[in-house]
Amino acid sequence: MTRINRTFVVAAAAIGMSTGAVAMVPTVISPTITVMPAASAGDVTGMYNAAQLGFRTGDIGTGLNALRRLLTANPRDADALALQALWSDYNADRATTEAAVNALRSVDPARAAVISRALTAVGTGVLVGPDPVPRLLSPSTGIVLIGAGPPAAGGFDGEMTARLVAAWLQAVAAPRSPIIVVGNTPGIREWLTAKAIASSMIHVEPRATTLVQSALFGAEKVAELRLRDVVLVTSPDQVRRAAVDFQVAGVKVARATTTVTDLFAHVAVPAKVDQWDIYLDASRVLGLPDTRG
Repeated sequence: MTRINRTFVVAAAAIGMSTGAVAMVPTVISPTITVMPAASAGDVTGMYNAAQLGFRTGDIGTGLNALRRLLTANPRDADALALQALWSDYNADRATTEAAVNALRSVDPARAAVISRALTAVGTGVLVGPDPVPRLLSPSTGIVLIGAGPPAAGGFDGEMTARLVAAWLQAVAAPRSPIIVVGNTPGIREWLTAKAIASSMIHVEPRATTLVQSALFGAEKVAELRLRDVVLVTSPDQVRRAAVDFQVAGVKVARATTTVTDLFAHVAVPAKVDQWDIYLDASRVLGLPDTRG
């Protein structure tokens, strides 16, 4: 024991004899290091929820700071490492992204591989721009029409009708490609069959009520039909989010056929700072919980 430690222990003993409070004295491991209490499960839960609240509200700095505190308390938290990798990529912090993926690899190699693929999917998905021109397609390429909710009493609104026309034109150009309709939009099959599209080529997946669900349920249908890739049919303002969501869900997106609504306003690839909703969707497609506890 060093002179400093002996002096400290003697002083502690003297305090204890005079006050009976020896238990109040911290255990000393070295002259400069004391044992600090570990963070409780409640603390870690609170840090995780604070991080996710920051990401949901666009306060990325607050979210990443909460993750850093969480990972100091529990460096093997797989959800936190996955979120750190994803949102550090949004923040253009390549070093932290790579460090988080490497740390996750030591905790859960399979999950680290999923996150790595998701980061690649985000990078390629944002490059899928709007294109209203139909193309010839292989039969192994599906046409995915993303619905926009139930039609109003008077029928489909103008934008949904425009999507239907875009899907119909693409189906005419590629008659051997199956059509997958995702989203709770009744009446699409009837609209397409009335335009001479064979009912047997139309596969409806009605459970989705969000774009994330459209990607997840659509991926199941793509796998069921054993398709190689897909062409998405949606609006120009949604096409990049949709492409990322489907690719994170494991579906290769070959291209997109879109309506012409505000087409030129969405031709350019958005800057990172404008991809917040894309990264938020990606975290949800990956199944990272919005909250804990």
